[in-house]
Amino acid sequence: MTILSLKQLHSALSEDLKKLGTEGLSSDLTRKTFSTRVHGAVIEFAHKQSDPAFWSGVKHYGSGPSSRFRMRRTAVETLEPVTKPTARRKVKAAALPVAE
Repeated sequence: MTILSLKQLHSALSEDLKKLGTEGLSSDLTRKTFSTRVHGAVIEFAHKQSDPAFWSGVKHYGSGPSSRFRMRRTAVETLEPVTKPTARRKVKAAALPVAE
């Protein structure tokens, strides 16, 4: 599993949360969490995510109960380095002396 920077985690998580209709994603550096609102509930995700396939967090319902929350991550595309094809050069035939 590759370790993503805080900025990369923030952008990847916000892209996945847009599908749920969130009101934006904020980062709390003191508590080391990302938080957002979805349909009145507050969802918090830790800055360190242990499972590469899922976002794991806690959903808080106002001042009432809270529950664990898991959401499948969208695979991040990895771009392969583009290699330039090598140019083929024509090799001229060397002029060979003709034997008589």
